[in-house]
Amino acid sequence: MAKTFDVAVVGGGAAGLVAAVSAARSGRTVIVCERLPRPGKKILATGGGRCNLLNRDLSPEHFTSSSGQVVASVFERFGKKDILAFFKGLGLETYDDGAADGRVFPVTNQASSVLKVLELEMKRLGVPVEPGFEVSAVSGSGADFAVETAAGRRFQARSIVLAGGGKAYPALGSNGSCYDLAEAFGHRLVMPVPSAVPIVARDRFCHMLQGQKIRANATAILSGKAAAVSSGEVLFTQYGLSGTAVLDVSECLSVAFNRDGNNDTAVSIDLVPQMNSEKLALEFLRRFQARWAPADLTAGILPDKFSGEVAGLVEAGVRSDGEKARALARTLKAKIFKVLGTRGWNEAEFTAGGIDARDIDPRTLESRLRKNIFLAGEVIDVQGGRGGYNLAWAWASGYVAGLTGA
Repeated sequence: MAKTFDVAVVGGGAAGLVAAVSAARSGRTVIVCERLPRPGKKILATGGGRCNLLNRDLSPEHFTSSSGQVVASVFERFGKKDILAFFKGLGLETYDDGAADGRVFPVTNQASSVLKVLELEMKRLGVPVEPGFEVSAVSGSGADFAVETAAGRRFQARSIVLAGGGKAYPALGSNGSCYDLAEAFGHRLVMPVPSAVPIVARDRFCHMLQGQKIRANATAILSGKAAAVSSGEVLFTQYGLSGTAVLDVSECLSVAFNRDGNNDTAVSIDLVPQMNSEKLALEFLRRFQARWAPADLTAGILPDKFSGEVAGLVEAGVRSDGEKARALARTLKAKIFKVLGTRGWNEAEFTAGGIDARDIDPRTLESRLRKNIFLAGEVIDVQGGRGGYNLAWAWASGYVAGLTGA
């Protein structure tokens, strides 16, 4: 006969581990089912290996979801102070370096420290992790759920927490399998698409400048209208655009292109954010009047690699120096790149989409469709911006889901 637990947590990532701790602290028997040989592999990769735990500005405004009520309710129950206190209680020291982006890290600057304290707490609470356990089906209801693998391994549980993540970085454990488990209970799926993902664009700039990084502003354009703006790094690649500024505006582009079928999408890049259009045009006018060679026009303004591409933008003919200066400034302040798509799941940091949050009780994260089924983390249609928001959602939703099981 299969062993019975009070709670079976499907997925040993950030949300799943915290859900297990939360549930076990209330005296319930808990098991974590993890398809990889070890839990927490994705935690180790977060924040470039430093684990950006959360953001000091943990307001719901930084999230998109099919239910903003779910996001607000979870952070009301387990917000920034609660997350920091939780990890402090595990022995993890953290710091906020005061930078404008608001990121919070462990003082060790090692993601392994975060996973270690979670594993130690799991051990203290006597929570077993069943590695290599890829759940293929959850059946039954009430106090008689069966959690099974395709190979026939099986546990019984009185409640289930689905915390298997989205589809980003499948090699780190998330393959979208929990979507099928939730859909089997009648849950709706908001089509998952890659987010915080590089953009595919066919443009001579991308081809000729591949490997070049600059500080710039990126604006996502949907059907001719600005939809998102970000400042940071832009990286030109052989396939298009990457870098933090592009990743930060990629969610709406990916949703429009991959989910909504909107091909009228573009990215506008301000290549010279340190100068306004008027000042840049005046500088170009000075250089035109001094008869600078076209290839030298951006010397000291843009990296040398831009010289050949900028020279090609200077129109010959009867236009005045002033007209040419203004035209060149306009182009460099808003260089348009037509979006042809996004890169795939292996290059996406997050998933946009997931189980429709309107099918979930906003206070408890219990399914509205099947009692004693709870959901947590990226499996739900909740997405935060880069900078610790998504991990904060994982910790908070995991904790809340683990609190309220059978």
